Amino acid sequence: MIIIHYKEIALKGKNRIDFERQLRRNVKDCLKRNKINFEKVQRLRGRIVVDTEEKCPQLTKVSGISSFSYAKKVELNLEEIKKIALEHYSKGTFCVRCKRSAKNLLKSPEMEREVGAYIVEKTGAKVKLKDPDTTIQLEITERNAFIYTTKIPGMGGIPVSSQNYAILLLQDKNSLEAAKLMIKRGTKLDIYKEKDVDWSILREYEYGFRINEIEEISQDSIVVVSDTIDTIKEYSYTVLRPLIGKNI
Repeated sequence: MIIIHYKEIALKGKNRIDFERQLRRNVKDCLKRNKINFEKVQRLRGRIVVDTEEKCPQLTKVSGISSFSYAKKVELNLEEIKKIALEHYSKGTFCVRCKRSAKNLLKSPEMEREVGAYIVEKTGAKVKLKDPDTTIQLEITERNAFIYTTKIPGMGGIPVSSQNYAILLLQDKNSLEAAKLMIKRGTKLDIYKEKDVDWSILREYEYGFRINEIEEISQDSIVVVSDTIDTIKEYSYTVLRPLIGKNI
């Protein structure tokens, strides 16, 4: 199983479900494009769960994902959870962290103590709450528990949607950094080449959209440029300058 977490989407209030659905679509696009076998992609409360036995490192390039983990799905049975949590311990100090999105089993602090005590009993390992060698994560949902130890950082931001669109003016290599920042803000991009710069690296981020090269920029277009505070120029169309506060 792959457990996908997001942060910024959770702050979107009444529109949150729309962002969650878009992220789910983009995750499925990533899985299919990278030929990852999966059964389903579900939206659960505060997370997205991919039912697969395979790994998908390309999820680091899907905008909207704050982190993801390869997890073991377990029945809502305390003894079974203890057993699988023990399997996730290897060596050194450890701690157990529990999050609940449903009022099942014990409360989170009690669950942490119960599972932690079981691991100590079976291994003699020492508990360390700050910076342990291993952090065993428990996530309790309405129907299952998920157990894992490693969080893989994602891009963060919000998922790319067809509702947000701009044209990237390809001026130099800094344009590629500007593009990544706009993708992270959920913007679908096409490219107009002012200079012949290789932009193939942006293909790695094409989940939920596809980049096309266009032949001209209309006056009503919104255009992404690579200007910084030291290189601001005037344009005849509306521009976005995502690098304006960066030292490039």
